[in-house]
Amino acid sequence: MISTPETTSSIEDGALPTRTFGPPAAVVIGSLVVAAVFLVVLEFLVIISFVGQKLWRDPALMHDALFTLPLIIWVLIAMAVTVACLRVITSWLQIDDQGFVLRSLFRRTRTARWEDVGQVIAARDIDRGSAAAEALDAPETAYDGVYVMDADGRRILAVSSRFFGPRAQEMTLHRAREAGVRIEHIDAITPLELSRQAPQALSFVDRHPNLLLAALLLIYIGHNLLTFIVWGL
Repeated sequence: MISTPETTSSIEDGALPTRTFGPPAAVVIGSLVVAAVFLVVLEFLVIISFVGQKLWRDPALMHDALFTLPLIIWVLIAMAVTVACLRVITSWLQIDDQGFVLRSLFRRTRTARWEDVGQVIAARDIDRGSAAAEALDAPETAYDGVYVMDADGRRILAVSSRFFGPRAQEMTLHRAREAGVRIEHIDAITPLELSRQAPQALSFVDRHPNLLLAALLLIYIGHNLLTFIVWGL
């Protein structure tokens, strides 16, 4: 059963309510579709070769290292994709007047109080300069990124409108403003400019999405090529 993306619960002693934000239905469905693509579509040659030849009966399986290698890589990829998918669809962000908590499976729980926050950077438009990125533009009411930074300039939390919705960003800014945290609003900026201004605001993946995509494609191409060489068709 999938819970609604946003719920409200009360805090003890009459404090302001805690708002809980989860991934919207579109993110959950999209994550499952992407996982299916990585597990089935890009591994089709491996699956059809393993099943079609009934390789589980082959005596070399689990005894010959090279012959078993395509299967081992297949299992490792399946585990990595499953973990990544579950991290996204089980993410829950709780925000109140004291601070926030980010939880999900296979992720270390991240907790911070507003007095530990140095500033919040709210970037309305991060120009990534690619058609693919423009196709994923957030709604006009949302920010491309809301980054909660500590006093030393390290990122504590990134609140994405695509993963938590614009209301999570609005609540983050509202709570930060109430707590007296400095908020810097940016209308338009490039990833390079943001990296210079706040070096730790963007993760490696945020700065180099195309490099990550290229690495993933090379892994899948290499795995399928290895499978073709070792198992054949």
